Amino acid sequence: MKNYKLIEEKYIDEVASNCKVYSHIKTGAKVLTLENNDDNKAFGIGFRTPPERGNGVCHIVEHCVLSGSRKFKTKEPFMDLIKSSLQTFLNAMTFPDKTIYPVSSRNKKDFYNLMDVYLDAVFYPSIYEEEKIFLQEGWHYDLKSKDDELKYNGVVYNEMKGVYSSSENIVSDAMVFALHENSSYGVDSGGDPKLIPTLSYEEFKNYHKKYYHPSNSYIYLYGNQDMEEALNFIDKNYLADFDKEEINSKIILNDELKKTKDVEITFSASKEEMKEKIDYLSKGWTIGYADSKLDVFMRDFLAELLIDAQAAPIKKAIFEAGLAEDVYSETSSSFPLDLSIVLKNTDADRKDEFLKILKNTLENLVEKGIDRDLLEATLNKFEFIFREGGGTQKAIIYYIRALNSWLYDQSPLDALYYNDVLNEVKEKLSDNFVENYIKEKLLDNVYSVNLVARPELNKNDREEKELREDLQTIKEKMSNEEIEEIIKKSIELEKYQSEEDSLEAKKTIPSLELSDIDEKVTDYKPEEDKIGDVIYLKSNQETNGIVYTTISHDISFIKREEIETMSILLSIIGLIDTKNYSYEELNNEIYKATGGITFNPTVYVDSKDKEKYYLRMNVKMKSTAENVKRGLEIVDEIIYNSVLNSKKRIKELLNILKSRIESTMLQNGHQFIISILKSYYSKVAEIQSHIGGLDYYNFMRDLAENFEDRWEKFEKDSEEVYKKLFARDNLIISTVGNISDLNKIKDDLKVYIDKLKVENIKISDYDFKCENKNEGLYTTSNVIYASKGYDLEKLGLKYSGDLTVLANILNSSYLHNEIRAKGGAYGAGITIGRNCEMATYSYRDPNLSNTVKVYNEIGNFIENLKMSDEDLKDFIIGSMNAFDPLLSPEQIGDINLSRFITRLTIEDLEKSKREALETNIEKLNSYGKVFDDAMKKNYIAVFGSESIIRDSADLFKEIKSIK
Repeated sequence: MKNYKLIEEKYIDEVASNCKVYSHIKTGAKVLTLENNDDNKAFGIGFRTPPERGNGVCHIVEHCVLSGSRKFKTKEPFMDLIKSSLQTFLNAMTFPDKTIYPVSSRNKKDFYNLMDVYLDAVFYPSIYEEEKIFLQEGWHYDLKSKDDELKYNGVVYNEMKGVYSSSENIVSDAMVFALHENSSYGVDSGGDPKLIPTLSYEEFKNYHKKYYHPSNSYIYLYGNQDMEEALNFIDKNYLADFDKEEINSKIILNDELKKTKDVEITFSASKEEMKEKIDYLSKGWTIGYADSKLDVFMRDFLAELLIDAQAAPIKKAIFEAGLAEDVYSETSSSFPLDLSIVLKNTDADRKDEFLKILKNTLENLVEKGIDRDLLEATLNKFEFIFREGGGTQKAIIYYIRALNSWLYDQSPLDALYYNDVLNEVKEKLSDNFVENYIKEKLLDNVYSVNLVARPELNKNDREEKELREDLQTIKEKMSNEEIEEIIKKSIELEKYQSEEDSLEAKKTIPSLELSDIDEKVTDYKPEEDKIGDVIYLKSNQETNGIVYTTISHDISFIKREEIETMSILLSIIGLIDTKNYSYEELNNEIYKATGGITFNPTVYVDSKDKEKYYLRMNVKMKSTAENVKRGLEIVDEIIYNSVLNSKKRIKELLNILKSRIESTMLQNGHQFIISILKSYYSKVAEIQSHIGGLDYYNFMRDLAENFEDRWEKFEKDSEEVYKKLFARDNLIISTVGNISDLNKIKDDLKVYIDKLKVENIKISDYDFKCENKNEGLYTTSNVIYASKGYDLEKLGLKYSGDLTVLANILNSSYLHNEIRAKGGAYGAGITIGRNCEMATYSYRDPNLSNTVKVYNEIGNFIENLKMSDEDLKDFIIGSMNAFDPLLSPEQIGDINLSRFITRLTIEDLEKSKREALETNIEKLNSYGKVFDDAMKKNYIAVFGSESIIRDSADLFKEIKSIK
């Protein structure tokens, strides 16, 4: 290739790819290709983008460049691709020191379209001609009339308000900023909401101009494709138009700390939360830099070994001292390698005790040595993580992994192979290498920070009030002309957001034709076998030597009042003592032999009759074929010999489980609120709420907080459930791997099966009553997550594939425009399942009343929907992946098991796909009344900011706190 200079070439087993590193001769653009037999083709372009201030400019540029460009003239080509592409990945991400734009697709024509749009977006965005892009995605003054309250609005602004609502995020950021003050890592690349409004349009444009140049770019190609053809396309259409420039994207590092720094911060808490110990304590170190491959591995290895593993000695010492309810590690994704230990729900006044325990534990490990079983188990765990390579999105994960060395002027290949480091560490274990490493990098390392975080009563409310006062002061100081100018800009922005793209602009967006779509659905059909009377499903897939085993037990005998106990029990077995192992020894045995063993309760809904459902417990294990036997022996130990009177350990685990659920509530608030809403009108969703949703959380929280009073009953109930959980009745086993391995392990599975008894299960049915609870559930968040919906089948609608197309239209057009673009929420959407259960959602949303109004108008929007055949074709194509998604080998096993249990066939899926392909506007219009009726049922649930919820109190039957 005449326009590229080959720098390095190597076949790397760990990524099953022939890897080549190039430099583009004219511009110096850096290029990496991973050629393999994966039909999922990926492209990425990234830039080194060190933040200069905490005003979010890197993040706002990331959003804005995808809002129109030189060749692609619509307001949001990104959303046009979301709605019209066969993409298997389409996103952009801001890191502390880089911004990346990755895409992937299994369709070659689609892949080139995506690559073209993204390259044009980063090099020729419309941001220079259209300020409104910056105002919408970044921030703007919002004022529609001179009597209105002046506000800040903007997508990134509201997204970061959501991020800054999480105490865990606040603690994590504070540690990084303290370790790296006065450096590129000492400010938030995502943007501090207090600083985002200091970013000017000019500074924003200058930042793009400075860093978004081929000479500062990192280009990536992956998959089964003609790399020369793709590279020539990139050169001819983009890189050839630029000359090499010296781009100063140098990352500024701080001087290493010469002594440990002490930091104290606060985070917001409600009155209810202030009564509890919800402080944080944290200790963080910088242990090296990413140009050392060994240090990169060892930082992550120590996080697991010392802190995160069930047998981790620091975690164990903290719990034995009763110092915290949860302990976890944090690691950085930047050039400095940071490692910190975080104690959550602790007492800040016990800081000295914490530091003493930490020091003593580490000294003891260095002096007496680390348990060799724990070392072996942790190394094996990493080997499985590397073997799996990132699962479904491995093509994108490999790009991010390569940048971990590439961005810092090392070879990108260094970060892709790992056997050398694993082998090096294994060889050095007997020389006390890990112990000496701990002494050097942790015990003797003064480049560290001790952090204390305490709750402050209603801090978010106070700061919101101060913000309103500041904005009022700003408004009062404005002249009439300035106010009129802001009003004019607000109205013009809303008009811009409301205007449909012109036909000419739409024609610039590349798209596929319906003739490009295969009407078939990929059939991963497993081979059906039997082991005695037990069904054995075998999915033949390339898994890099791993066998995924799922043993699915029928637990439909569980009574309603036993569900939460059963679910908690399945979360803790495998993590408590058994008759032959302490929980630490059990952890080591699990990970020496396998990549993990879990017990998951699952509800499957019959595809032919939604009133019919199946409650099952899936024992999941990943291992090599040689270790299936040992893995099953460990499963036997857990299911027959768990010690359920491990009172102290179970209390620890309850606190951890509670803490982790609370963390995911804010991170995945849209999924959480959908599950709550659906439990009002869906029997299955209500059961799922008791298995892992709000009802489960409330039960668990009550048990944890009143443990002494509840323990005796819980222990007795657990014993009753445990005795009957593992029956042979209706047993199904599903495996994924090389077919010869799956045949080889049948004898091992038979040994497991033969120990099980047939219990002649009697199914328990649960009463369910549709109930419109309309709850406003508040936290200390600054934003909300709102959902409205109903069961459309109860209103007479039967599922058809064109509902998936309608969901795509609503997601990427109506809800996106009204709630995200205009309303400033980070996201909004709708889900419509095969069972016709429908739920809307908003994500990190500042504007509840507007969002509900938008939901209420959905029926009207559908009834009056008009669009060209070309537009409809794009929406149809964009919905195709719903019928045939990209799956990892493990997910293929899960899908095959689910389809077998629910009786969902390939023919069913292909029928739905045909219905989607035959979508017509008139039929969609006819759904409008049903959606209108659904919204008039007025089932609503909202989670988040108390002040936003109380401002719309008339929406709710009950407003209450989620602590």
